[in-house]
This record gives sequence, structure tokens and C-alpha cells, in this order.
Amino acid sequence: MKCRVGAPRRADPVAKVNQEVELKLRVPPARLRALLASPLLRASGAPRTMRLAATYYDTPDLHLWRNRIALRVRREGRRWVQAVKGGGSVASGVHTRMEFETVVRDAHPDLSVLPRSPLVKVLRAGNVAATLVPVLSTDIKRSLRLLAPAPGVLIEVAIDRGEIRSGTRCDAVCELELELKQGPLTALFDLALQLAAVQPLELESHSKAERGYALYSTQFAKPHKATAVRLESAMDAGAAFRIIATSTLAQVQGNARGVLDSEDPEYLHQMRVGLRRLRSALDLFHEPLGDALAVQAASLRALGAGLGAARDWDVLINETLPQLSGLPHIASLAAICGVMCQSARTKSKTVIKTNTYTETMLTLGRWLAMPQATADTAWRAPARVAAARILAIRHARVLKRGRRLAKQTPAQLHRLRIAVKKLRYAAEFFDDLFQVKAMAVQRARLEKLQDILGSINDAETVESLFAAAQSGVRRWPEAPANAVVMWHKQRAMRQRDRLSAAWRRFRAAPQPWQKTPGR
Repeated sequence: MKCRVGAPRRADPVAKVNQEVELKLRVPPARLRALLASPLLRASGAPRTMRLAATYYDTPDLHLWRNRIALRVRREGRRWVQAVKGGGSVASGVHTRMEFETVVRDAHPDLSVLPRSPLVKVLRAGNVAATLVPVLSTDIKRSLRLLAPAPGVLIEVAIDRGEIRSGTRCDAVCELELELKQGPLTALFDLALQLAAVQPLELESHSKAERGYALYSTQFAKPHKATAVRLESAMDAGAAFRIIATSTLAQVQGNARGVLDSEDPEYLHQMRVGLRRLRSALDLFHEPLGDALAVQAASLRALGAGLGAARDWDVLINETLPQLSGLPHIASLAAICGVMCQSARTKSKTVIKTNTYTETMLTLGRWLAMPQATADTAWRAPARVAAARILAIRHARVLKRGRRLAKQTPAQLHRLRIAVKKLRYAAEFFDDLFQVKAMAVQRARLEKLQDILGSINDAETVESLFAAAQSGVRRWPEAPANAVVMWHKQRAMRQRDRLSAAWRRFRAAPQPWQKTPGR
């Protein structure tokens, strides 16, 4: 491929260095016309419309993308504009990244006009420039308008329609990009919330480049798993909560599109995990939060319930029934379970598509974007002091729930499982603030305890699933269904035999928050 390299030229007068801060929202194509007619998008000047045809380049082994860099050359009217984007992040749905733009002569990259920067350094390393190849393209019709929704606030609204293509694979684009030009970050959320109240919108947590790379290779289309929360002992409780909540929110939002578009059940599983972690974060900090996010906490609880049935059917179909494939007539039961699973998945997608979900995500993001939200005295305690108190309370709650363990009913063991899960999440959140090995032991023993209690609870879950399915089926395969329930009950009995030993090991585990925190 033709690509110009070499030492940087003198600064190009057209070159620009920007930091983009934007919120992306998907729009149902059928609703776009009505949305554009909203007074909320009325600008003082006429909208500017342009066609943007772009090609993204990378090395055959995708060296740039692995370094979180995107290299794009785009036709804008009569000129070609090269952009290098990188150092980006998505927090609470807001995309933030550095961008270097330079005018080039044609559709091929020209690295010699780029300014010196750590991002550009990756492009100049080794033989990167010589091996660049096209990996994806976009063809977008963009309408731009500049809004001033409040004094001191400027937001550029880009309405993008078109497609992303890589090879023979294609993904349609119909979205709004709200880019903050001036004013506080909360202004983006304010406008997005107002627009969402007018027409149904969905948060888009992936850039066009990310969506294109997912088309290029399935290795980039993966469920978003929880990432380690990095806290520092010098932080206060407010800063720690922001980091924890932002991390959990990213896991929820990062899997929503996969739940809607993919048949991979792992997206649903990871979204539910993200919801539980987010709800746990709100619960752990309920004292300083007060009622600030009570409505959103209730919405998250309802959302989790809406996804629960689909996940339970997924586990039954993909994990349990394959182990029992030799049972007579199990295929007829599996067929009915498949129908129930698809119905539950459809309902879970409906839950995500509601305005309640979008408004909840936007409201949480707006709260986290407000500096004053964690400015009062309740949030000023050192993070490790707040964490030690939270962990001690949660640990005591688990011990209370675990009294007379051998005589507990399934309902009591379920409540113990929830308490264990919340303590485990708290230990994961605050891991950096206490002694490493002791926290690792605590987390491992909590995980073992949670797994055992989960297996015991599975017997109750399967019975409730079958009870719901049986009422809507003319000929219920009772024999294989009873066999599956019995298999679960027998496994639950075996797990109860292991429970006492796991409980003793948990009680003997160190509690590093009782000591002076440190590494």
C-alpha cells in the first residue's frame, strides 16, 4: 500500500489536536425524522450536511488496535483528512479520547505530517508504516448542528446515517453524537435525557472503529467482563465510589448491545453480573448516598429481575441438560426448555430497549459527572477507613446469616448466598487497600462458599422454572422433568455435605481490614 513516512514536517497550518468528549446514542431509523423535528435540536443556523467516506488502516496483526490507536483517512468534501485517535476511554457512556487531524493529499496515510506525540510514536516504530493495510471502512451521511441549550454551553450534534463495512460484513449506523464544545460534562447528559424523553434512544458504548473491528475479526466481539478496580489509599470515599460505580456501569453498558444482537448467552450473564456489582456498590455506600440514587437503584433491581429468567434458562439448557443427555425423553424436555428460553430472552431484550433503562443509565452517568455529588462531609472519609467499616459490617452480616447452618432451609441458605456475594464484591472492590495475600485468601474462600450455595439454590430454581413452563404446555414431559429435579436435589445434598467445611474455612480466613491497611 502507498503510505508516506519519514520525519515530521513543519507543523501543518491545517493540523488540529483535539480532545473529543462525546455521548453516542442509537436512534431507531423509523423514529429519526420525528426526533430531528424536536425543538430540542433546533439550532440558530442551518444544519450542515456532508458525506464522510473513511478508511481505517492497521497492520496485518492489528498492532495499532492492540495499542488502542485508530488511524483513519476520510474524505470530507474536496479534501482528505487523516486522523489518529487514541488514549481513549468510555466512562458512564461518555467517550473521551485524543485526536490528531491533518490534511493529506489523497486516501492514503501520510505519517510525515503528524505531530510528535506518544500516540504517533507507535506509528513510527519498526516497520508499522510500511505494513499498513485497510481493515474497515465507513460511509456516513452526517448532518451537523451547533446547540446552545444553556448559558455557557455549546454542544455539537452530529446525526449520522450510513454503514460500517469490513470485507463482506456490514453494520448499519443511525445515531446521534453529542460532542461537548463548551460547558460542564453534565450538559451532555441533560440534553440526552431530554431527547430520550421525546423518542426512544439507546446508549452506544462502542465507537465506529470498535464496531468495525468487531466485523473484521470475531476476537473483538466479546462480552465485557468485570475489570479490576484500582483504588489508592490516599483517596477519599467519594473518589473510591466514583471509580467503583464507573467500572460496574461500564460492564452493564458494554454488554447491552450483545444481549440485543448476539445469541451468545455470555453477554446476558456478564450484564447481570455488572448489574449485581453496580447494585452492590450503591448498597455498600448507602449511608453517604442517602436517597440520591434511590429511584435508579429500584430501576436496576427491576432490570436484574427482567434478565433473571433468561439467564436461568440459559444455565439449564447449556450447562445442566447436556450432562443428562442419556435420560429417556430428555430431548422433548430440552425442546420445551428451548422455547421458554427464547421467550425469556425476548423479554430481556424488551427490558433493555425501554426508556427506563436508557434514562437510568444516563441519570447515573450524570450523577457521577457532578463534582459536587461527593463533595460533602459524608464522602470525605479516607477510602481505606470507609472500606474497613463496610467490610466489617458485611462480614458480620454473613456470620449472622450463617448461624445454625446445618438446620437452615433453602430460603435461608439463599439469603446467606446473597450476603456472601455482596461481601465478595466488596472484597473485590477494596482489594487494593489491604494486604494482598490476606485479601486473596478471603476472596477465594468466599468464591468457594458462593459456588456451593449456588449449586444448592439451583434445585429450587429448576423447580420454579418447570412450574412456570408446565402451565403453558399441553403435554408436559413429566418423567424427564422429575429426573432433572431429582438430579439437582441429589447434587444439592452432596453440596450440603461440603458446606460445613467451606464455612469453617471461611470463618478462619484472615480479615485484613481489622488491621492497619497496607501492602
